[in-house]
Amino acid sequence: MTVEESLKEARCWYAEDIRAVAPVAHNDKVVEAFATVPREHYLGAGPWLIHSRLSFLALHKSRSSDPRHLYHDVLVSIDAASGINNGLPSLWALVYDNLDIKSGDRVLQVGAGTGYYTAILAELVGAQGHIVGYEIEAKLAARAASNLKHYANVEIFSGDATRADGLPQCDVVVACAGVTHIPGNWLTALSDKGRMVLPVTGVDGWGFLMQAARDGDRLPVKSLGPCGFYPCRGARLDQEAAAISAAVKRPGSLAALGCYHVGPPPDGEDDIWLTGSDYWISRRQED
Repeated sequence: MTVEESLKEARCWYAEDIRAVAPVAHNDKVVEAFATVPREHYLGAGPWLIHSRLSFLALHKSRSSDPRHLYHDVLVSIDAASGINNGLPSLWALVYDNLDIKSGDRVLQVGAGTGYYTAILAELVGAQGHIVGYEIEAKLAARAASNLKHYANVEIFSGDATRADGLPQCDVVVACAGVTHIPGNWLTALSDKGRMVLPVTGVDGWGFLMQAARDGDRLPVKSLGPCGFYPCRGARLDQEAAAISAAVKRPGSLAALGCYHVGPPPDGEDDIWLTGSDYWISRRQED
C-alpha cells in the first residue's frame, strides 16, 4: 500500500467514525467531504498538539509527523498560547449536517482559522456555491487564503465580520467563535431561506449551539447541544454573557427555546427565555 493509499484509507475510516459519533443523520455529502479533504494540508507539518478527550485542557504531542494522527475525532491546537484550535470534527459534522447545506448555497463563515472547515464547506456547496470566510487573526487569515487558493468558490477576508459592510446575501451563516447575540449585519445578510448556527456562550466560554432558520418574519431557534468556544470579538457583551450563563444552568432550559426577536420584549411579555441588550428569546415558537 502506498502512502497516499494509506492516507485515503485513514480518511475514509475517520469520516465513517464521524458519521457515527456526530451523528451525521441527514446528508451523506458531509461524510464524503470529511473523507476527501486532507486535514494535514490545513494544519501544517507535525508533530501536532492534540487535546485529550478525557482530560480537559490536557495536550499531548503526536508521536510522529505521520498525518494519520490527524484522522481521529480530536481537537488539534493551532495556537496553544492563544487557545485557538482546529475544532472537533464530529461537532462540525453535526453542525453542517443540521444546516442542510446544499450544492449552490452561499455561506458566510466567521472564524475560518487555517481553512480546514472552510474546505469542507466548499466541498458541500460545490462549484455553483460560494463561501465567504472571515478570520480576525491576520496571520491565520493569510494561512487560510493560501491553503484554500485551489478553491475557486472561496474568498477569505482578514478582519472582523461583525463590522463588515456590504456582506453578500447568504443562505447559511456559521460562526466558529462564541457570541452573546447575533450581529445585525449577519441578520441582514441572511437570505429568505437562510439558516445559521452560532455558539452562544456565557462568561466562562461555555453555552450552547444555537440553530436558527428564517420562517417568514420569524426566526425560530433550537439548541444542537452544549459547547465551549473561543470568544468572537465584536459579538460579545458582558451583561448578555452573564445572562446566558444563568439561563443555560436552569433545568430543561435548552429544550424551551422559541424564537429570536430583535429589539426589546413588549411591555408585559412573560414568555421570555432570555433578554439581551437589543434582542430577546421567547420560550415558544408560536406567535
